[in-house]
Amino acid sequence: MALQIGSALEEAGYRLFSRTGAILLGAFLALLLGFQALFNTILATVYARLGYGELGAALPLTLDIPLSLAGAGVVVGSVVSLYLTIVSFRTFVAEARDGFPDGAFTRNVPLAMVNVLVGGLVYGLLVFVGSLLLLIPGIFAYVVFIFMMPYVIVEDRNFVSALKQSYRLSEGNRLALFGLLFIVVAVAALVGGVVGLVGALALPGPASQLPTVVIQPLVSLYSTAVIAVAFEQLRGTDGAAPSAPSGDGTPTTV
Repeated sequence: MALQIGSALEEAGYRLFSRTGAILLGAFLALLLGFQALFNTILATVYARLGYGELGAALPLTLDIPLSLAGAGVVVGSVVSLYLTIVSFRTFVAEARDGFPDGAFTRNVPLAMVNVLVGGLVYGLLVFVGSLLLLIPGIFAYVVFIFMMPYVIVEDRNFVSALKQSYRLSEGNRLALFGLLFIVVAVAALVGGVVGLVGALALPGPASQLPTVVIQPLVSLYSTAVIAVAFEQLRGTDGAAPSAPSGDGTPTTV
């Protein structure tokens, strides 16, 4: 069965606008606001040390903390972001709208984090190198390896196996998958541009960044949900039984 683009877009919205989606969205929003405050704090401190204190004073969401502590906060926040991404994929693939599936928060989390991090670097490198070769190979790599992350997170595979399985799963649906990803990226860019423009026109100075900060988690989570739904669609018709993760996948409430 071919990838159903319209169904994937609709189903992703259905899974996102749910109880579990709202919890994840709130968590990502709080995390992103914290990130913004930490980054602005680092910028303000650097500006002050360079003698441009007035620029730092104009930044919103700054914290009165040492530069080293702000840097450590960014590192911790990055780990939390990766953890929430793991929980998101497991939740969206499991179609869990009212409660998180068993193991979503705890199953093989350290191993998944390592494989997602290393695999993400390899994936990004493949796309980057491919983009240098007249762009088309980079787009091809972006499409065929897009399921690396759900294979690692949902099926507990290592990143090498996940890259291979993603390549295999995309066979026969690569044009449709490219179309789906193109729609998501185009809509995300359009929404981000409109929100950024409205913020720039309606809010003064650095405060104009805030609407963009608020919309980013929503766009990012929807993109995750789209990939999860596409993964589930193609995996369900692949003809090969997926590796069964530990736990029975029955949703449990939070």
